[in-house]
Amino acid sequence: MKIPGIVTVLAQLVAVLLIVYVLLSLWFFAFQRRMIYFPTPEVHVPGVAHIILDKGKVRIKVWTLNTGKGKALIYFGGNAENVAGNIDDFREMFPYYTVYLVNYRGYGGSSGSPSEEGFRSDALLVYDHFSKRHASVSVMGRSVGAAVATYLASQRRVDKLVLVTPFDSAVSVGRKIYPFLPVGLIVRERLDSAAIADKITVPTLIVAAEDDEIIPYANTRNLAAAFTGVHPEFVPLSGVGHNSVQMHPEYKRRIAGFMR
Repeated sequence: MKIPGIVTVLAQLVAVLLIVYVLLSLWFFAFQRRMIYFPTPEVHVPGVAHIILDKGKVRIKVWTLNTGKGKALIYFGGNAENVAGNIDDFREMFPYYTVYLVNYRGYGGSSGSPSEEGFRSDALLVYDHFSKRHASVSVMGRSVGAAVATYLASQRRVDKLVLVTPFDSAVSVGRKIYPFLPVGLIVRERLDSAAIADKITVPTLIVAAEDDEIIPYANTRNLAAAFTGVHPEFVPLSGVGHNSVQMHPEYKRRIAGFMR
């Protein structure tokens, strides 16, 4: 009589664990955008121009630096980055470029809600609007922004591509962070740069943080290996992490040198 009782208890325990597992997976599926994107509030920077691109339901705010240059650089920031924080550094780093700092939908004064599909659509909108004013357009992205920049470079003609602390795909990163979940099945925001890297044929710089605590260094290396149409210049910076990579003494020098 004892053995059936134990079997029943074990079966009930397995059933409870299975229900908890399914509910947890459903929770991650439903709220994944909130776990990936962290919108920043609007800020006002005296003396710095910005342009609002209106596409109907969504209005995108773009900071503009060094207006009137022949070459342009479009920048896409990280998932919790207020791109206005780059204004002083980018003026110094890119004196020969008009720089466009894009506030994603839902970020920094842009309307709408963040999503990969929306980011991609907005990236094309920004490029198509500003490329008419310049002889060439380069693209730079950091973290999540690197996925947006890579997508844009695969869809439009760009001069150079700079990726800072990029990753191969959200699924690949998610599997390392949540190995107990069926990440490949529940992730909709895939941000799969590795899948389109072979379409990139322009000069590309990849800056990696060797002590990155958010994006595993191996995932950045995996992305670099996915480029087959061009051999990216790969710059690993030691002693810095995901949110401090710009503090490395070589960070500005290597990127500014690549963009000259």
